[in-house]
Amino acid sequence: MTQLDPRRVETLGPAERILQALLTYNDHMYHGRPGIVAKAPGTPTGVVWKPVTHKVDGEQKLVYRLDKRGKKTVKVQIGVLDETSQPVTIRQNGRVVGEYRRPGLFPEVAAWLYGQVAEVWKLDNDFAARWASWALLQDHRDMKVVLAAFMLVQSRDGSPVREDGEVLFFDDDFREVGEAMCLIRRRDGKDLNPKQLVRVGDLLRLPGVATINRELGFGRSARNAPLGRYNKAVSKWLRHRERNPGMLEGLIKAGFRTTVMKLARQVGYKPETPRFFELLRWKQKQAGDGRRSIAIGAAVTAAESWSGMSEAEICQRIVETRPNYKRAVGMLPREIGLTRAVMAAMIEAKSVSDADLIILTPTLEDLGMLNIPAIADRWTKASERVENQRAAHIAERVRSKETREKLEVAAESALKRAVAEVTRDLRVYVAVDISGSMSGSIKRAKLYLKQFLQGFPAEKTTVCVFNTTAREVSIKHASATGVEHAFRGFRAGGGTSHGAAFKQVFSKHPPTADEDALVFFVGDQGEYNSFAAEVRRSGINPVAFGMLNVPANTASRGVENVAAELGIPCFPIGEAMFGDAYAVTRTLSNLIASTPVGQRAGRTANRVSLVETILQTSTLTRPTWA
Repeated sequence: MTQLDPRRVETLGPAERILQALLTYNDHMYHGRPGIVAKAPGTPTGVVWKPVTHKVDGEQKLVYRLDKRGKKTVKVQIGVLDETSQPVTIRQNGRVVGEYRRPGLFPEVAAWLYGQVAEVWKLDNDFAARWASWALLQDHRDMKVVLAAFMLVQSRDGSPVREDGEVLFFDDDFREVGEAMCLIRRRDGKDLNPKQLVRVGDLLRLPGVATINRELGFGRSARNAPLGRYNKAVSKWLRHRERNPGMLEGLIKAGFRTTVMKLARQVGYKPETPRFFELLRWKQKQAGDGRRSIAIGAAVTAAESWSGMSEAEICQRIVETRPNYKRAVGMLPREIGLTRAVMAAMIEAKSVSDADLIILTPTLEDLGMLNIPAIADRWTKASERVENQRAAHIAERVRSKETREKLEVAAESALKRAVAEVTRDLRVYVAVDISGSMSGSIKRAKLYLKQFLQGFPAEKTTVCVFNTTAREVSIKHASATGVEHAFRGFRAGGGTSHGAAFKQVFSKHPPTADEDALVFFVGDQGEYNSFAAEVRRSGINPVAFGMLNVPANTASRGVENVAAELGIPCFPIGEAMFGDAYAVTRTLSNLIASTPVGQRAGRTANRVSLVETILQTSTLTRPTWA
């Protein structure tokens, strides 16, 4: 295993802390529906986004917040839309309760994420480039967009380094990493799709991001946002697809037609032939200055439509053309809709991906299609390949107990696969606060435990509950049902002693000589006395704490203070993680991977920390065609 260069430890310490904060941050940078943004002191961005909808009532637009309560979404009226104000606000009895936001980038989150990347870059340019290269193969889409944008504009662009007018050598070209992130195509779907490429450009044009870039010296114009090689990279991307029409046709069939057009407009792309416009059905008009010269006034083929076709004809067309699910649904005539026969044709034509099949489980159940052996077999195989917790979220909306249990097992298996590698040579301890201060939160704590605890190897996990005393919790089956059963009889009450968990339970299960210890706390940190002495006496020697604050707005810092006293990191785990189908597996695996590897005499550590993994990642290069 490659060891960190001691000369880099001093700078990588702060970089690692920033990296850990980013990888465990769960607020989305992009929202595809309207929302309200309100102040939220204590959060990294200072604001919070919530989904909203509205309905017209006379001359007013009443705004409703969409709150998730169990399996239902509840509308809560919060005010009236004031479209005369800039920005547009939502008012209740004349008082502004928040800012109304249309679908799109969440600027505050985008600027915060970008600023954190900038801080890492200032500490270690090379580490930032390797981080971006590593991130391309991960599932965190927002971070990929932010890192690609940053690498496209940062100042290390391969410029010649001169002395007395003579070129001595050429600097590293880290902008090539950004280009590669935009241009590399992967069959596993981890590359940047056209919508994400658009998002890269939109992010660079945000005022907050442009300000950061100017402050770092990445651009000189006070009027125009620094874009670095964004236009160049997108032009190469478009040119490659124009020269390979099959790729362009594939994007159109996948529903990216208007997105490709938006990319072309953003960078002022000039195609080589009129065929580019023909494939996109993009009618060209002459510009006011007369500069355009290709396909001006040329007729374009009308968009494909299934209007007027019978159900049988639509099914035949689906089997012949194999459109993807979203495009097919968009072309279905309203009078026919998504019938059993149409869905069967889509599945036969493989227009429905494995991910779509899981998402559509409630629809398949309603249509009675999970009773068809061939479809049930494919659905089962798809459930065995899920990579996140979406299956668990879907399980809440199905009626069949058997289907629900299969989806829950699929989500559990995905979590176990995600953490299997990163928990190697790691022993996990979980301490759940059931003191009196948790009386209003113990139910939520149990719900969260059910979503992640079964992912850890049972033989390397010790769980306890504590108030003034601690009791070990035996989980008889590594499943959500097993976790729920194990915590069924516990009620909140009594005082708080985190140290009891170490003294009475954890000390009986010490890690082996080759294992590191990671301790998770679930609770409100509501203890003012230090329990560092109990931790030291237990012999556990944790390399890190993980803290899931329940409730999230607790002002106590007892666990964090003890972590600081022990000189170890304390990773925050946000409750928002459990509402995101992608976040549980991603955040937990990243958090565990971020746990430092303990350095002990005579130990041969097999586990590699996240920082070391990133340092061992080669920087990306452009594909050969670019």
